[in-house]
Amino acid sequence: MISKRVFIKANNDNYTRLAAYIAEVGPAGEKCLANWCEGMLGGEDYAEGIAEAQDVQTRNTRAASKTYHLVVSFRPEDEAKLTPELFKAIEARFASALGYADHQRHCGVHKNTANLHMHVAYNMIHPEKYTCHKEFRDFWVRDKVCRAIERDFGLTVDNGIELNSSAQDLNHQRDNEKARLVEAHTGQQSFDSYAKEHREERLRSLEAATSWQDLHTTLAEHGMEIKPHGNGLAIKDRHSRKAAHAIKASALDRSLSMKKLEARFGAYQAPQSMEQIQERNRYSTAPLHRSPERGQLFAEYQTGIEARKTTLQTVKEQEEAALAATRADHGKRRTELATEEKQPG
Repeated sequence: MISKRVFIKANNDNYTRLAAYIAEVGPAGEKCLANWCEGMLGGEDYAEGIAEAQDVQTRNTRAASKTYHLVVSFRPEDEAKLTPELFKAIEARFASALGYADHQRHCGVHKNTANLHMHVAYNMIHPEKYTCHKEFRDFWVRDKVCRAIERDFGLTVDNGIELNSSAQDLNHQRDNEKARLVEAHTGQQSFDSYAKEHREERLRSLEAATSWQDLHTTLAEHGMEIKPHGNGLAIKDRHSRKAAHAIKASALDRSLSMKKLEARFGAYQAPQSMEQIQERNRYSTAPLHRSPERGQLFAEYQTGIEARKTTLQTVKEQEEAALAATRADHGKRRTELATEEKQPG
């Protein structure tokens, strides 16, 4: 399981809207398997609880942010173990560890992605003291809770922040939290994971480079490129402009930082004549195969998408042909009417 805090900007902090989203029913069927609220004085009514939490938040006029949005994603292989009682127990563990056990919160379990995931909206304002609680370095706390829950409830152990890791590794792990969450939600490999796949082999190839052009060529063979970004360098997918398809070059290895590469090759130089590069592989959103049927399901999904594209193209061609026939018929009719008007009466 993986947890993540979704940071909310102060001008976009709206507990009512978030709680309503957590209990939302999608147009194609319910995407929310269950929803509940905790810490309410007025009972378990979800809507009344939202009004109560909103009232408490208005009592604090100093705090800029008053809502903590937590997302917890679960592995597909653990779904059979996840009961309503277990979801509530898991949420209670997080609430206690984060210091929100006495606070109001609205919770829900969603099924609209490849992985079941739980949303929790915590009211950061205490219901009696009206003070705002903020947990310092909460990513440490959440990671410890995840590992304890996996151990206590027999869930699959996921990657997390190891206490004996070096400072460099910890920075990389925190940077990768978003990538891990994407993989947990979609069941597909992230660009971050692809770039670091076979890391040692790729680093040996990069170490053999003697110029910027050699570096560009080596990365291009794997469908990647390196470009300036801010004060440093970024490694990106050559075939996509999505922000998620890029990582800091130094995140792959510190030897790829701007300072160290310029010390080797001089000032950054853009690639030249890359059209003839033969790619050995490239990034694609491949399934992670966390369960035996995932590869087959992904293949069926791709087949369905291609069939849909073919159908849409056929419909488009039929509509264009019908439109052309209509225009030709109207043109012929206009010509006939013009000829009739010119004939003497």
